[in-house]
Amino acid sequence: MKPNSYFKSDKTFRWKTIACVILFILFLPAFSSSVEDDRFFPFIEKYADGKIDWDSGIIYGTGRGYLHLNKNSQSLALRAAQVVAAGNILKVASGVRLDDRRTLEALGKDRVVIELKALVRYKLHKTEFIKDVRQPYYEVTLSAPITGVEGLTSMLITKLKTVPLDWLNLPKPSDESVSGDDEKPWLVLDARNLPKKGLVKPAIFPKIVSETGETLYETSKVDESALVKRGMARYVVSDEPKEGLTSQKKSVDQILAEAGFLFLTDEAIAGDNEKRTRRKNYIVKDVKEAQGLMNTNLLISDTDTRQLKSEDASSRILKQCRVIVIVSSPIGGVEGKIDTLLAKASDGIR
Repeated sequence: MKPNSYFKSDKTFRWKTIACVILFILFLPAFSSSVEDDRFFPFIEKYADGKIDWDSGIIYGTGRGYLHLNKNSQSLALRAAQVVAAGNILKVASGVRLDDRRTLEALGKDRVVIELKALVRYKLHKTEFIKDVRQPYYEVTLSAPITGVEGLTSMLITKLKTVPLDWLNLPKPSDESVSGDDEKPWLVLDARNLPKKGLVKPAIFPKIVSETGETLYETSKVDESALVKRGMARYVVSDEPKEGLTSQKKSVDQILAEAGFLFLTDEAIAGDNEKRTRRKNYIVKDVKEAQGLMNTNLLISDTDTRQLKSEDASSRILKQCRVIVIVSSPIGGVEGKIDTLLAKASDGIR
């Protein structure tokens, strides 16, 4: 054997071993370093002519324009579909629950004069021409954000500042910057074990309350910039057990280090090591009950209340709106206006 052949062989063996370890890790259940965790799936609330993705915070409205109803003109049919879609996205938005008592439509009947068109900033999401049917048509889907500077939440806050309401205390502006999603823990409220008649329903301004009636989380207790960016809560569904959400998966670097592989700079695995080693920290609490006329408020135990207040004092987990709610999805949906279903994927929308 040549002098260097042993070392070359040893190095080749090491890298083959490393490759096998990495492939093994890749097939382990993932623990995402981002809040976009693959154990969470969007909670989709479906309407007749649209839907709401309560995870991404997006409202969708769909409209059709038939050729035979528009002089067999594709341009007229497309325009008709756009007009119908615009009307439907406003219709879906009007049914959005603001809190445990009011929808956006109900707010307009209060002493606040509200124009939905001014609050819902929609844009084109998808256009499709369906021709292989008896009556060809255009289908147009529009989307409107709930969060972000152009989102419904931001528009609402701006509007309601001019007309203060007795039932809604608005957040106060803060000079504090909104921390990155990977830097701080997130609160996960597990509401999957509630009775079918008491399931949690999503809202723009939900509350977290204690068993003694103390309100831990509401608009007046959060940072405005965080509320605009993230919304009060993201609503998801998940098959992951509670224990799985709190477990800390080992990173690639940790497993390799424990296996005795120490790398020099020129031997480092390609990629962003810093991003790969960060792990999302979830604080998981059970929801004992959904309260309010619309089942939007979340009741937690007094023990969890004390722990959560202590956590918020140190990490500002509530003030920064780092809240995820895992909700249940009724089999067969909800009869009537809204059909709620579990979506394992987001229909190509996200």
